Amino acid sequence: MIPYGRQHITQADIDAVVDVLQSDFLTQGPKVPEFERAVADKVQAKHAVAVNSGTSALHVACLALGLGRGDILWTSPITFVASANCALYCGARVDFVDIDPHTYTICPKALEEKLEQAKKENRLPKIVIPVHLCGQSCNMKAIFDLSQKYGFKIIEDACHALGGEYKGSPIGNCRYSDITVFSFHPVKIITTGEGGMNTTNYADLASHMARLCSHRS
Repeated sequence: MIPYGRQHITQADIDAVVDVLQSDFLTQGPKVPEFERAVADKVQAKHAVAVNSGTSALHVACLALGLGRGDILWTSPITFVASANCALYCGARVDFVDIDPHTYTICPKALEEKLEQAKKENRLPKIVIPVHLCGQSCNMKAIFDLSQKYGFKIIEDACHALGGEYKGSPIGNCRYSDITVFSFHPVKIITTGEGGMNTTNYADLASHMARLCSHRS
């Protein structure tokens, strides 16, 4: 049988878990900000906020950017369902942008055509979520340029892209986005069993997401 996921767990990993189990902190605690800082440093972002899954990371990112009832979110049709469901959790609608058949990521030309039509119909998206997938990074510069023209926010879904690069810089540095989302599910690049992380260069967004993760609105 081919396993759904196979992790490389070392004795050092086991020892680290045991250390936490024997500490006073089974949830939150000092290891969380240590991990947040390590991820932020890795991807060269100013802030990182840990959550309990990539799905939650997407949801929290949408809430922090103010997505709500009556709004529209666009994403790729080639992705895990969470990239679309995060809009529904917020009461928003979701639609899809066709992919580039060579990269399997959102096609900037298709996005521009869809945006131009949506502008005529007064139904522009509030958020667009490009998805880095299959070892391919999205054309973030082109998508960012369109965001400046049409006024939408960008959440990068990098759940499969920790350690990846775009134009020589780490995916997750948020140069061309408001927030980047990572997942630590067992089939992702690294795993914490479950878990996720949002990175951003905006202190207000980081603070908002941290409050949401601590059960405050």
